[in-house]
Amino acid sequence: MKEKYFTVAKTVSRWKIDTPFENWLGEKADKSLFWRRLYVLYYRIFDGDYYKKGIPFIEKEIKRQRYGAEIEKMMGEAILRLDMIYSLHRFGACFEDYFLYRFYDLNVIGRQKYNTLKMQYGYCELVNSAEIRNLFEDKGKCYDLLKPFYKRDLFVVISRNDAKGLVDFIKKHSSFIYKPLNGHSGIGIKIYRDFDFSNNSNLEALVSQGDGKFVVEELIIQAPEMAVLHKESINTIRIATFTVNNEVTILGAALRVGTGTANVDNAGAGGMYASVDADEGIVNSIARNNLGYTSLRHPDTGVIFPGFVIPEWENAIKLVKQMAVTVKGATVISWDLAYSTKGWLMIEGNDVGDPYLLQAPLQTPIKKKYYNI
Repeated sequence: MKEKYFTVAKTVSRWKIDTPFENWLGEKADKSLFWRRLYVLYYRIFDGDYYKKGIPFIEKEIKRQRYGAEIEKMMGEAILRLDMIYSLHRFGACFEDYFLYRFYDLNVIGRQKYNTLKMQYGYCELVNSAEIRNLFEDKGKCYDLLKPFYKRDLFVVISRNDAKGLVDFIKKHSSFIYKPLNGHSGIGIKIYRDFDFSNNSNLEALVSQGDGKFVVEELIIQAPEMAVLHKESINTIRIATFTVNNEVTILGAALRVGTGTANVDNAGAGGMYASVDADEGIVNSIARNNLGYTSLRHPDTGVIFPGFVIPEWENAIKLVKQMAVTVKGATVISWDLAYSTKGWLMIEGNDVGDPYLLQAPLQTPIKKKYYNI
């Protein structure tokens, strides 16, 4: 049965052919392997380019997952790949979602309960104002709107015309963090300390990285209460909100921590994450990463995750609720916060946000929360 609030977002590749016949065939595929084969064949024939491009990503994901080979052996090579393609088009589960939510262990009812990434894009497009995506992707504009919540300086470089402003920023903050303007998952982030702006070659190397568009931010001094987890990275909290008529509902929360020598806590860059009880501000799960590794303790510091108390949790909740009502038209947003010597502050807002952070640690689907609101 087609879901009430289902929509294929215009901001991602079309992953579903939303027609009455496809929906009928999908319902049949839910009930037997025979129909599931026909369902996948349907996409192989009628969406051949998308199908062919996806095959290498299936192989890559199976190899990178910790238990990928074991699951492949358990289910059989052909059946696993068939099931991953079926799950993509039927439930909007990208190949990483398939392993994060353990779809290989779930029946149709269990799979339908999860808010997959592609479904999340659809929900956010449905409820957020059209300009929200551009706002959160435009780091300069977002900073101007929410500056009081950042509690630090930030400067956006779009072209070499911004060189003077960049030099002025570095004069004030010789140590800073560099982020590619269009980056994600912590890729490309660097920390510079005691930058010598008088050396033209240093400045040229800085502005020539990537496509020359980036953000520099004043370094956050992490408070000891959070640094104890992993001092090399700024360990953050993800809190997702659903705002209707200025009434803010907390959808869930997660702790994100770095590992090893990494200075970022993003799961896509080797970080780990754990569930946080949104009412109490206490970590209530072991930590995991996106490759299936789990741990009771932080692998470097030995800090036990379950039971870890997030400092001043009530102030973190207060902050996200203030931000949520400040950004008009931002209905569903995921906020990243850090606890610094200045208290809780905003790292960034995400107009979509990765729903796995809230669901994967405890295998707790949140789609029902969306629908109830």
